Amino acid sequence: MANRRQGQRQRGAMLIAFSILLILVLGFIGLALDVGQVIGRKTELQNLADNAALAAAAELVGTPEGLDSAVTKAKSSAADKSAWRRRMQGAILSDASIRFASAPDAPASAWHAAGAVPDPATALFVRVDTQANTPSLGRVTTAFLGAWSPALRTLDTGARAVAGRTSLNLTPLAICALSASAASPRTNAALLPAVELLEYGFRRGVAYNLLKLNPNGPAAEHFVLNPLGPPGVVGPSQQVGESSVLPFVCSGTVLYPRIGSAQVHVHRPFPATLWPAFNARFNQHAGSGCHTITAPPDTNIRAYPNTATNWWMTNTPDAPSALSTGNPLLSVADPEANATPPAVGGYGPLWSFAKAAKYSSVKPAGGYLPFATSDWPKLYPASPAAPAAKSGYPATPPYQTLAYQTAPTGNTGVAQRRLLHIPLLACPLPAGSDVLAQVRGIGRFFMTAPASNGVLSAEFDGLVAEGALVGPAELLQ
Repeated sequence: MANRRQGQRQRGAMLIAFSILLILVLGFIGLALDVGQVIGRKTELQNLADNAALAAAAELVGTPEGLDSAVTKAKSSAADKSAWRRRMQGAILSDASIRFASAPDAPASAWHAAGAVPDPATALFVRVDTQANTPSLGRVTTAFLGAWSPALRTLDTGARAVAGRTSLNLTPLAICALSASAASPRTNAALLPAVELLEYGFRRGVAYNLLKLNPNGPAAEHFVLNPLGPPGVVGPSQQVGESSVLPFVCSGTVLYPRIGSAQVHVHRPFPATLWPAFNARFNQHAGSGCHTITAPPDTNIRAYPNTATNWWMTNTPDAPSALSTGNPLLSVADPEANATPPAVGGYGPLWSFAKAAKYSSVKPAGGYLPFATSDWPKLYPASPAAPAAKSGYPATPPYQTLAYQTAPTGNTGVAQRRLLHIPLLACPLPAGSDVLAQVRGIGRFFMTAPASNGVLSAEFDGLVAEGALVGPAELLQ
């Protein structure tokens, strides 16, 4: 009898212990479910914020229209549930959760709504903060915690993401603008009534040796553009050293998203040892210091001029760019009045990527109109005769025409890698190796042939807006 009572007491104690343990286990399960809900919602909101910020940042090009488009893209991304969560409906992102600033680490007071940004040109970073959203996106209704305390029936969580652009597709080589005018007419009575366009003194369709120009003297002037920045200050010498500049010459980029009206740090001269880095664009990576991943070749690596049977000019130029000579040091294509026309081969290859353009006091909506190859004798007078295009000159410039292309072997090419975006400086610059310089504009130059020591041949293709050169949007925070 005593043993039976003792067994009953033990079973009763075990039942009580089991009940207490069951309550604790159920409590932990409930707590885990509630915490899991909060963590799951926070993860979903982080995905939402990341995707919305990236979508918005891709629209930021320094204009009011870009800001408006960024807001639209952020909201559209949030509304697309497939972009950030699978089981729930897309979210409605309010204007209060989308803010813009000029730096990713700007203080809270420097983040503005799209319509309140002081200078759209500097607003290249976007922040999406779901905790600022109305209505709340992070409110979670709890089960166990709510039963424990009414104050815990709902919990709020959120996420924040900052995205923007941190680079420019700008070659860290700078040269002098040949004139102070962004667009001016070139004097040539033979062409009247048409007038040729000059852009900061450069002629479209003419190839220049970018390392042998100086509108203010007989000695070549060329500079390293500090690729590490920021603009407005002269950086330490390490930033313009050859080892620091090399990877940026390879990629054709600099590590800041904007220049604007600020002066830039330039170092003179551009090192002669860096010219092989330009040739990665022609699939010549050996000895260049460039890697095929970060510096792929162009899809077309054919050099101009060449000995191909379909070469488009009646003459073979003396070099892949126009001859530079004189004081000031200009190409033979630049003087507007030649007492003695240059030799026909001195012009170099013509119109390999761009055609000479007709000047207009107001830039046409569709761009400046091109001249025809029949105008070459008037555009390029020479001795004993002007260069001429063969009848087979293609409707599109040769670079873009299959018959004038050579694809790289062994590496995948990237179209238009041979285009160099070169800052054109307001010269002359102060004396000294490291100075601040004003950028008048950015010229687009097409490499006609691989570079060599002291020779970087590139055909002028017009000016390009800085906003068109911003690098890809990146998630920063």
